[in-house]
Amino acid sequence: MFDAVVTVAAVLLCLSGAFFFLAGTLGLLRFPDAMSRIHALTKADNLGLGLIALALMATSGSLSTALKILLIWLVALVASSSICFLLGRNMLGQKQGGEVENQSPHDHSANTPHPPSHMSPIGLISPISPTIRPKTTPKSPEP
Repeated sequence: MFDAVVTVAAVLLCLSGAFFFLAGTLGLLRFPDAMSRIHALTKADNLGLGLIALALMATSGSLSTALKILLIWLVALVASSSICFLLGRNMLGQKQGGEVENQSPHDHSANTPHPPSHMSPIGLISPISPTIRPKTTPKSPEP
């Protein structure tokens, strides 16, 4: 009886996870800009993967296998959020017509100011955000 309940719960969790994967894919295809597409894809896929991982953990049969599945899901969460951040930062820099440079939170020198808050579509830019500088073209030497 208990095995049947676990199996039914696992099937429901897998179907729910597949639904979220499908929703993320539809968001990727339907949203107008790249930032919205990335947001829809990462959020829905992370939840879908979590539900499927939970189903696999419930049916794994051993604690070590369940912990390995949990570790795989956590690594996937970290990787997808890191990639989403890097892609979003790059797209933000391209949208503003500049190059994105890394800046440490303790680097407040006069030659690397933070961009004003009106340049950011998400409000104030934190000290660990990238500095976005306008692209400069090298000047050719005058004859």
